Amino acid sequence: MPAAGTAGGGRRPVNLMKFLVDQPLGGLAKWLRFCGFDAALVRLAPDRPGSWPPPRPGTRILTRQAACRRLPRPDLLILRADTPVAQLEEVIHGLQISPDQFKPLSRCRHCNDPLAPLDRESARGRVPEHVFHAQREFVHCPRCHRVYWRGSHLQGITATLRARLEQAPPPAPASRG
Repeated sequence: MPAAGTAGGGRRPVNLMKFLVDQPLGGLAKWLRFCGFDAALVRLAPDRPGSWPPPRPGTRILTRQAACRRLPRPDLLILRADTPVAQLEEVIHGLQISPDQFKPLSRCRHCNDPLAPLDRESARGRVPEHVFHAQREFVHCPRCHRVYWRGSHLQGITATLRARLEQAPPPAPASRG
């Protein structure tokens, strides 16, 4: 099953799985974006299910609100973990997502937009001088204009995350609506 397609205009590959993440889980949303998933923050109110978006294929709603258990939503995952990394593990194990599906540097971790290639000369003055000289490829967010590159921090975070996911026993399955 292919996990990624190519965004329009020759952009980097992006993941097709999407998440609507309850606002209190903002840290989880950043981790999902780091992994290349579309993770939009939404305000979920269990007492107003009519205000929720309709179910969409390939989209999951993530929350920790126990009151949501009564909602008949097949796209809903109610997480138990307290920390963003543990929540990410719960989502990945619960949905059987492989680390091979991760597409780092494909989404902006701040505003969630797909990243676009940035000409190296255009990165000059927008990144630290030592980074400009050490790196050859850059990407940027067309919305917030942040610039990203494949530094050692990216490799370290990716390796740590992969190791943690491979070593950790799968958490108890997330509750589904």
